[in-house]
This record gives sequence, structure tokens and C-alpha cells, in this order.
Amino acid sequence: MNQPGFIESQQNEIVSINQKLKGIKWACLGMAVYTGFSVNGISYADEAGPDYLREDDIRSPLEAAFEEPPVLKDQHWELHLRSYFLDRNTDQEADKQALATGGWLTWKSGYWWDLVQFSATAYTSQKVVGDRNKDGTGLLQDGQKSYGGFSSIYANVKLGERSTLRLGRFEMNIPYINKHDIRMIPNSFQGAYFVHNFSEKLDFGGAYITRIKDRTSTDFEEAYDRAGINGDDAIRVAGARYDDNAGHDGGVFGYYAPDALGMIYGEYNHHIDLNDDSAVIISAQYTHQSSVGDELGGDFSGNHYGTKLLWETSEITTTLAYTLYNGDRIRSGWGSVPGYTSVMVKDFNRTGEKAYLLGIDKDLAAWNLPGWNLGTSLTTGNTDDSGADASPDQSEWNLNLKYTFQNGPLNGLSVFFRYVEVNQKNSHVAKDAKDINGFRIITNYNIRF
Repeated sequence: MNQPGFIESQQNEIVSINQKLKGIKWACLGMAVYTGFSVNGISYADEAGPDYLREDDIRSPLEAAFEEPPVLKDQHWELHLRSYFLDRNTDQEADKQALATGGWLTWKSGYWWDLVQFSATAYTSQKVVGDRNKDGTGLLQDGQKSYGGFSSIYANVKLGERSTLRLGRFEMNIPYINKHDIRMIPNSFQGAYFVHNFSEKLDFGGAYITRIKDRTSTDFEEAYDRAGINGDDAIRVAGARYDDNAGHDGGVFGYYAPDALGMIYGEYNHHIDLNDDSAVIISAQYTHQSSVGDELGGDFSGNHYGTKLLWETSEITTTLAYTLYNGDRIRSGWGSVPGYTSVMVKDFNRTGEKAYLLGIDKDLAAWNLPGWNLGTSLTTGNTDDSGADASPDQSEWNLNLKYTFQNGPLNGLSVFFRYVEVNQKNSHVAKDAKDINGFRIITNYNIRF
């Protein structure tokens, strides 16, 4: 479901209207509170594609005299093309299968008076193959129907040199509230968020989320409805990220849904360079959730603990991870679970579940196969065999093969092959085991112009 390293930095490239500042990346989304993140060593459907950079303008006195307004001159378009085939077989359930194609087109303006920037994104997922008897892949709407619409329309407002306010409908990526980009179209959110950069090491942000559009929807529904909560309030989020660029980084996030849920999430990563070609990353994470106020979502309280050891070289990455969930089940109604053992199909976050992961990822360039990457992981999870929280012990094996074109007209196009097997063992109280196997082929191609 995602790549190693918590809350990886994902900055929106913002080009200033002043020619002296052209090419400098502004830090309005540099904070990890709103960066893309992955935590388990297994990739989500990624946004692969070449980094199309505009060439510097060739200036002349005449050209300067007839310069375009900055809001138009600095605008750009980005087209992301994606196709996705998914086939899944589950014991005691109907098979699921579909092939869809589509993606999204984003327009982003320059800054008007160096103050306000506008952006809009249209998306579509079109059926290529989809038997009604094999519905439910998440690539198409119910009934294997194509769909499309606008996923984001927003304005960025600069509040001084270090702060930005975003208003409208947009994507965001923090633990538990994120775009969960594992099908054709990512989640989008409606509301506002604020980011402030205190220094090169410390960032802070806050968000107020009222609605969410999930991956197969054309409408934005109430955030509470999306999480199965009987209410219509908004989610409040605040978080901070620290990175000293010397091996220490981490973040803390607080969430509050009035009369429903309170939550805190934290993670710390320690990087140790062994030599020029090898490093070890030691990570730890923690989640606490509990009901609050009128408990519209029920009475619950739960905790999640995780540790991870990552050994990286230029050719191979090895991951060892452990997670424990105790108390009531951790809720995740607004995005993906950030647990280190959350993989392709299972999150291994059931009540009382202890899970272990071993993963290996290999860059095949060293074998004279540039552009090829091979990865595999095995995750096992154990729960109580009897009692109210009994559920099957389970294991999941993932195999991933990815190829990215290195040159020519298809430079940057990625083709991702994924295979999964889930094996479960009946608990003592029921015949509740459901084995799963499935296959996916995903292509991504990103063009900026």
C-alpha cells in the first residue's frame, strides 16, 4: 500500500512572479503535516512520471516590455494518466475484476500580486472491462460504471513569507486523513488548512475538514457520514514536524471530531549512516483513539504501537516491522491506516492483533536491468482464538515488480505488477477464515506543461 519512510516530504512547486525568485520552491506544503507519506515498505499506486521542468525564459528588452500578467505567465498544467487492472478471488465471496483507464488534469495559476494562487483538478475513471457479476474492485462505481468530475478547486493565500492558507477542495496527506491513493482516483477533502514554517527544522499546520470525496464518488459527503458517525460537524487537526537534517525527524498530530473522536498520533525516525552506501533507520509510532462528548460513534478506546528497522543500501532495502493494537479497534474512516504492517490487502489492525513484517526491495540496475525494481514482503498477524474479539490468525504475502522507462518517448512511464496471497486460519469459535489471492497491473504517466 505505500513506500518506506514516514511522512515523506511532498512540496508543491510554487514559482514566484519575480524573475529573481524563479525556480525557488516555496515551502507552503513543505511541512510533514501535509506531505505524502508511506510507512510499510510496500508502495501505493504511485505518481510515477518524469519531472518536467520548464526551461528558463530567453529574455530581451522587447520581451520584457510585453510581459504576460504573472497569474497567466507562471501557470502550468499537469496531466496524470493511469490504467488499472485488478482481479481478486476471496473464499465464500464473488470474484472481483475490472480494468479501468483515466486519470486527472490539474491547472495551477501563478500568484496574483504575489498573494493568491488558484488551482483546479478534473478526474475520470472509465470502464474498459467490468462484468457486473465481478463488481466491487474500487476502480469503478457500483454496477461497474465509469465516473468523473472535479476533485479539487482551491485558492492558496500567502500570509507573509512563511505561512500559507488553503481554502476549498484539495488533497491532503497526513496519518488517518489522506488521499489513500491505491485505486484510480485519490480521496479529496473540503475545508481549510494553514501551514507555517517556523524554521528550516520546524513546521506547524492545522486543518478544518468538513467533507470528503472518496475514490469512487463524484460528490463530497459529510466527513462524519463518511466515517459512519451520526453527526454533521467538522474534523479539527493540528500537527508539527521536526527534521534537523542530521538523522532525527518526527511528527505529532492531534485530531478532534466533536462528540465523536479524539486522537493523537506520533512518530520518530532516527537515521544512522553506516558508510557512503549503507544506512539504518530506526522508527517508532504510536496512536491513541477514544470517544469523546456524546460518543456519536460509540464508546471506544484503543491504542496502536509500532516499531520498524530499515536497512538501506544503493541496491537493496530490508524492512523488519512490528505492530500491536490493543483496546478497541482503531478507526480509519478518512484515509489509510499508517501502521508499519499495513500492506496491500490487510492493515493488520484488528483488536488485539500482533503483527510482524519482513520485506525486501531490490533495485535490479545492479543486475544490468535499469528501471526494474523487485520487492516482496511477508506479514503475519495473530489475535485471540476465542472470546468476543476472536478472529482468524492470518498472513499476507506480497510480490511487486515495477518497471520505469528510462528514456525515449515513454520516459517516466511506470508499469507496476502486484500479486497478493492472504491465508487465514479459523478461530476456535467459528469457521471464519477467508483466503484471498489477487493480481494487479498499474500504469502511471505524469506530464507537466
